[in-house]
Amino acid sequence: MGISRAVLGLALIGVVELSSAAAAASEEFPAAFREAAGMPCTPSCVICHAIDPGTPDSFTRRKLGLAMFANGARRHDTAKLSAAYAAYAATGKPTATGAGDAWAAKTDADLKRGLDPETGYDVCIPTYGCGAHVASHAPPRDAWSAVWIVGALALGTLVRRQVAKRD
Repeated sequence: MGISRAVLGLALIGVVELSSAAAAASEEFPAAFREAAGMPCTPSCVICHAIDPGTPDSFTRRKLGLAMFANGARRHDTAKLSAAYAAYAATGKPTATGAGDAWAAKTDADLKRGLDPETGYDVCIPTYGCGAHVASHAPPRDAWSAVWIVGALALGTLVRRQVAKRD
C-alpha cells in the first residue's frame, strides 16, 4: 500500500503544478502605473490590456496599452513604464503653440480621477481581505485542470490494482 500512496501523492503534486497556468504578468506594473499616472488607486491590468491578467499581446487591443508600448514601456521594466507614461502624458499637455494630443490629455485627467479612459468606468474597485479585487469578469474556464485530475485518478487506480494483484 505504501507504493500506491506515494505514486498517488506524486500524481496529485503533478496535477497541481501542471494545471495552473504560467503567469506572464508583471506584478509591479499596476503599482508603478498608479504612481506614474498619479492615480488614486492601483488599477487592474485591464487599464492597458484587454484582459486581466494581461498577456504579452493583449495590450494591442487598448489605446492606452498601445500608447505605453509606443512610448517605450516594456515587459517587467517599471522604469521604462514610468518614462513611457511621462512621455505620453507630456504629449497631451498644451505646448507654447497650443498644440497637443487631446485624447492623451483626457486620458491623463481621467486616470488622475481613477477612471478608465476608454470606458469612463471607475477603476478604483473595492478590495477585500488580502488585497483581493472584485473581478470585472469571470476567469476563463480551463479544461486542462479537469483532464489532469481525471488522469491522476486513473493512474492512481491502475497503480492500486497492480499493487492489489501482487498482494
